[in-house]
Amino acid sequence: MCGRYSWKKPGAKRFAKLTEKEPELNRPSFNRAPGQRHPTLTLREGSANWNAMWWGRPPGGPSTARPVPINARSETVDEKPTFRESFESRRCLIPADGFYEWQIVETEKYPHFIHLPDQPTFAMAGIWSRNPGTKENEDAFAILTQSAHPGLLHLHHRMPVILEESGWEEWLAPLSPVSGLREILARPGPEMIAYQVGKRVNSTQNDDPDLQDPSAQRQDLLF
Repeated sequence: MCGRYSWKKPGAKRFAKLTEKEPELNRPSFNRAPGQRHPTLTLREGSANWNAMWWGRPPGGPSTARPVPINARSETVDEKPTFRESFESRRCLIPADGFYEWQIVETEKYPHFIHLPDQPTFAMAGIWSRNPGTKENEDAFAILTQSAHPGLLHLHHRMPVILEESGWEEWLAPLSPVSGLREILARPGPEMIAYQVGKRVNSTQNDDPDLQDPSAQRQDLLF
C-alpha cells in the first residue's frame, strides 16, 4: 500500500508536456499524508490542470459521510462499486519523488524511503471523486497500488502504480478505453531503491529534509 509519500520540489517542469502552469500548492513536503491536500493533475474541459485535492476523506467531515479510501487495488478498481465510476472517467496523476513503507520485524516497524534510481520526480496513478457533505470543490483522490517489485517484497507486498511517461495522457483522458487502461495497470512496477530512515517520519507533524536521511539505527534483522 502507500500511506505516506514525498514531493520535495513541486513544479511544472517535469510535466511540461501536459501543462506549463505551476501547481496550486507548491510548498515542499517530505511527509505527505492522508487527510491533507496535495497537488494532482487532471484533464478537465480538454486541458490538463493542477488541482489540490484531499488524500482520502477531509478531516472534520460528518461522521455519516461515506468513507474515502486512500488506496485502491489496481487489479479490481474497475470492478468495485466504490471505485468503478472514478476509474472510468475521473483519473489523475499524483506527482512524487518517493514514498515510505514500514518493514515489520517481530514487534517493531522500521520506516524506509523508496525512490527511483534515475528519476527524481515520477507520477503515481490515481482516481478522484467528489466529496459529498463537504465544502464545494473539495475533491478527494486515492492512489492505485499493485504487486510490489521483487526487490521490495521484504518491505511490503504492495506498492503504488508508477506510470510510464508515455502513458500519462492516456491515463488522464476521460474517454480512454477501459481495455487500454487495464493494460497500463498490468505493467509490472519498476525497480526502485529503498533505504531505512529514522522513526521521526512516523509523525505527520514532522516535515523536513532530515526525514530522508539514512537511519543510524539500522538493524541487522532487516537484511
